[in-house]
Amino acid sequence: MRAARTTVPEELTMTDGPRPLNLREVAEGLRSPRTPAAPAGPASALRAPSRLRELATWLAGTRDADVAGPLERVRLVVLAGDHGVAAHGVSALPAGGTADAVRALADGTHPAAVLAASGGVELAVHAVGVAAGGPDAEPLPPAVAARAVRAGSGDAAVADAMTAEETEAAVRAGAAIADEAADEGVDLLLLGDVGTGATTVAATLVAASLRKGAVDVVGRGSGVDDDAWMRKTAAVRDAVRRARPVATRPVVLLQTVGSPDTAAAVGLLLRAAARRTPVLLDGVVGAAAALVASRAVPGAEKWWAVGARTAEPAQHLALERLKLTPVLDLGAGRGAGTGALAALGVLRAAQVLAAADAALAPEPEPEPEPEPEPGEPEPGPGAVSGVEPEAGTEPETGTEPETGTEPETAEPAEAAGGAGQPRSPGTAR
Repeated sequence: MRAARTTVPEELTMTDGPRPLNLREVAEGLRSPRTPAAPAGPASALRAPSRLRELATWLAGTRDADVAGPLERVRLVVLAGDHGVAAHGVSALPAGGTADAVRALADGTHPAAVLAASGGVELAVHAVGVAAGGPDAEPLPPAVAARAVRAGSGDAAVADAMTAEETEAAVRAGAAIADEAADEGVDLLLLGDVGTGATTVAATLVAASLRKGAVDVVGRGSGVDDDAWMRKTAAVRDAVRRARPVATRPVVLLQTVGSPDTAAAVGLLLRAAARRTPVLLDGVVGAAAALVASRAVPGAEKWWAVGARTAEPAQHLALERLKLTPVLDLGAGRGAGTGALAALGVLRAAQVLAAADAALAPEPEPEPEPEPEPGEPEPGPGAVSGVEPEAGTEPETGTEPETGTEPETAEPAEAAGGAGQPRSPGTAR
């Protein structure tokens, strides 16, 4: 006899710990961009199939319009972090270089900050995983470090990059940054990155996600020589081996071989898509984060475009899987969002041209009334347009006499006894 099933109250149910983060919750409310109507207007370069037209159509779809309005508020978000894998000598950047770059971005002297200011682009820098340096190092500005998760990530080649709690905190920090931008009415986000060893982490994420070998994804990054490239390839190989068992679990993959800045980028991308705010990606780090985010929430990639193609093989593989085509091809990337900033001019040009063509589009002409077919009698006076006569009848054009009768004429008055009396209409003659 089967034992009766016992229902355990929910508050007494035992679990293995807190419920793990679900990235679909970060992208709650996600919808695809609108498909704009086909643009109408005079013949022009934008009317023929072109990259400008593709960009204008994508931008209009994200703005829920047939033709997008001007990009009045654009914000560059730079996510910064140090990476423990850099201890293997995989980068040409000096120790403490990330913190110095963050300070330069914050005070406006970094080349990316200068470029952003020249285009009227707002700049927001977030040190979510930067190692501050030695005791004599200048502290980071409080606004920049407000969303810090930890000081650098673990060495992904030999240990997890973060704990589960730190991974969730980083993802939610990126989502909060996207919420803040959407609430303030930002039209377009540009995503940049700064960090020693960042391209090594990005290559690892792409290799683990796409089941590629280390040699398929490793590039020169910060401009390393052959010896450093071999050390970088070995570090990615070891990290990918650790990541293989969790490659299909995006959050755990970020915890194992990611970093606070890449996890924050995933959160930002997903929340921006849910808030209907388009994002222009920069280099390989943004592409790797986009790949992880898209595998967790398919369809979110429709809200992203890519500013520039770099020389990193991992970026090429990620964008091929995402089916995203970069606006520009700049070769080696400078990082910090410079590729996205350079492509912003092209995106703005596409919007202006599309709006100008739409303004010149002629008013639609009224449809002409159909002409009668040859041999068809034209409707007579009093006929109702569009009403066909019944079969076997002739259209009425007036009062016709019945067949076999003559038209009636006025009768003279009758003789005596009937003088002055009219004849009854029904009286036969």
